[in-house]
Amino acid sequence: MELWLCIVLVSVGFVAIFVEFFVPAGGLVGVAGLAAMVVGIVFAYYDHGNLAGTLLLLLALAGTPISLAVGFKIFPHTFLGKRLILSQSQPQEQGYTASSSGKYEALLGKEGVVVSPLRPVGMARIDDEKYSVVTEGEMIEAGAAVKVTAVEGSRIVVRKIEPPSSSA
Repeated sequence: MELWLCIVLVSVGFVAIFVEFFVPAGGLVGVAGLAAMVVGIVFAYYDHGNLAGTLLLLLALAGTPISLAVGFKIFPHTFLGKRLILSQSQPQEQGYTASSSGKYEALLGKEGVVVSPLRPVGMARIDDEKYSVVTEGEMIEAGAAVKVTAVEGSRIVVRKIEPPSSSA
């Protein structure tokens, strides 16, 4: 095999390993790239001697991380990179949030009824609305009265309200 073909195989390996980061192929593209590199290096040793094989091996060992670093630096500025990478931010001030902070704060201290058994997560009806709630650790049966003791983001924590004891 010609030396230029060995160099091309190693170069194709660089590109395939870089593409592996962006194409969901289950590692096949990366493995194919690694295989191309190994074939290029083996043939360089076999057909062109130790010096050519060693130089190509060193190129592959040093070039892979360098080409990845350079690729990640340059890629966002390319046509394809601009299409794949989000260029805008989604600030909370404009309404972009992963959770609705403050949405459930008004429920703090309110009482409701358990709709499904809380083991420790389940549904409760509070102010004629169903909410997914969690207990402080204990299990609560359906139909029991509960009180909201904490709201942490979208997590509503409830505690069972004990009926007043009738002592006469």
